[in-house]
Amino acid sequence: MPEFDYIVIGSGSAGAIIAARLAENPETRVLLLEAGPKDSSLLFRIPAAMRFAYDAPRYNWNYETQPEQYMNDRRIRQPRGRVLGGSSSINGQLYLRGHPLDYEGWAEAGASGWSYAEVLPYFMRLESSLDGDSDYRGSQGSIGVSTVAPNPLEQAFLNAGREAGYLQTADVNGAQQDGFGRLPKNVAGGRRSSTSQCYLRNPPKNLIIQTGCHARRILLSGRRATGVEYERHRQTFSARTRREAVLCGGAYNSPSLLMQSGVGPASHLRALGINVAHDLPGVGENLMDHPLTSVQVTCTVPVTLHKHLNPFGLVKGFLDWMLFRKGLLANNHFDVVSFIRSKPGVKFPDLQVALFDVAVAEGSKDFVREHAFQLQISNQRPLSRGCVRLGSADPRAKPLIHLNMLEHPQDVEDLIMAIRLSRELLKQPSLAFYAGCEMSPGAGVATDRQIEDWLRSACHSSYHACGTCRMGTDHLAVVDPECRVRGIEGLRVADASIMPAIPSANLNCPTMMIGEKAADLIAGKAPLTPLYLPYFVDPNWETRQRRCR
Repeated sequence: MPEFDYIVIGSGSAGAIIAARLAENPETRVLLLEAGPKDSSLLFRIPAAMRFAYDAPRYNWNYETQPEQYMNDRRIRQPRGRVLGGSSSINGQLYLRGHPLDYEGWAEAGASGWSYAEVLPYFMRLESSLDGDSDYRGSQGSIGVSTVAPNPLEQAFLNAGREAGYLQTADVNGAQQDGFGRLPKNVAGGRRSSTSQCYLRNPPKNLIIQTGCHARRILLSGRRATGVEYERHRQTFSARTRREAVLCGGAYNSPSLLMQSGVGPASHLRALGINVAHDLPGVGENLMDHPLTSVQVTCTVPVTLHKHLNPFGLVKGFLDWMLFRKGLLANNHFDVVSFIRSKPGVKFPDLQVALFDVAVAEGSKDFVREHAFQLQISNQRPLSRGCVRLGSADPRAKPLIHLNMLEHPQDVEDLIMAIRLSRELLKQPSLAFYAGCEMSPGAGVATDRQIEDWLRSACHSSYHACGTCRMGTDHLAVVDPECRVRGIEGLRVADASIMPAIPSANLNCPTMMIGEKAADLIAGKAPLTPLYLPYFVDPNWETRQRRCR
């Protein structure tokens, strides 16, 4: 059995970073296991190819939920990256950190060492911003980060926010998330900045990367992790770790592998015939995701992406990208965003509204075949909670995913208000110039009850699953604040599954931050010096009135 100092399972947003950082010590031997193939396709370089990347079955775990009882028993698709780089290789490349108060909340919930001042230096370490110097931005990191100048329709969105009485912000990842501003993306030089491309491109000899390896279970000797059993080319192999195994499979695969290894809710494991190594009831609980919906309207002026969605436009876009790394395909086309409140008394924004200057047919992956755009809406701090369970004792079986999305009535109420606020935004002079008739939900969906019924039939997932191996100190916490699995030596989890609460952001950037910080914890390094920089909280948050009437 080959031996390594560390075995990292999963090469995604956190795992690739952890493996690369641990291997910076030349005396340390690291094994990185990835279930999927290498990211050799152009799909993983071209920013606009994201919808093809996450639709490709070869590079995707192709998960879906169980019938969601609060969403008309629909099964909700859950694409997850199954390729070197994980979901960072197939996602939408929206690079958002979240609000500083998200991380203050983590620390208050028992994740000591994860306050905003303590995680900010890790956010900065991982990035190289192309938008100029700032006390809040990194300039020497591996992940390229950029924004683009808004086009006329996007500028109208920003202007409409000002007309509606909202704040404007120069940097949603800086001192002020609150308001309307440009949307950062992990794109640099017209290429996607995935963790595989930025951290694993030229691995040192002491970092062994093996793709096509499906982890079956963590090997345990009593209460200590000693290695990993995995399949490759239909054969079973094992590798031993002298120090630690680090699980970075994400919100679905990390709890699943723990349970397959006998670590999890004892009654559930026994029911499947799995020997219980350690009863840890929090494994698989606390599943969170951002509900996602949109208001779609026709566009009165032919300025949307629809004008490029023809054979000539696509061929030109491809040639522009191949020759110059510019043009249609060099952008993910999410360029502007807003963070607003659903109601007075919300301390920091709980809604994200972004403009996408093309519309996607409801319940489909296809673009609407006319000039149209949408305001894409997500509830940033939902109260509904789900869980992940094993479908069987077979390590190849897909997990049973229960999001329980829209279970909590507050989530529904907040999304109803988000629809109304978005409609108000479309009526502002700057945006009204472009906004034609409402296509979805449609003018006939007007009352609270009608909007709720529509949400339960049409709302879907942001693909921001997290929280299923929650970090904390109480009896349901799965890992402690140093990412160590409680009750098991030599085993850590470091990915989106450890988040105590879902951040007010898309999760790729916060998960990469977890990778950077966890790498220091695992290597026994002193944490980076906290950065106590000021951040904005609206002084009128208790009384600020919503725009819609």
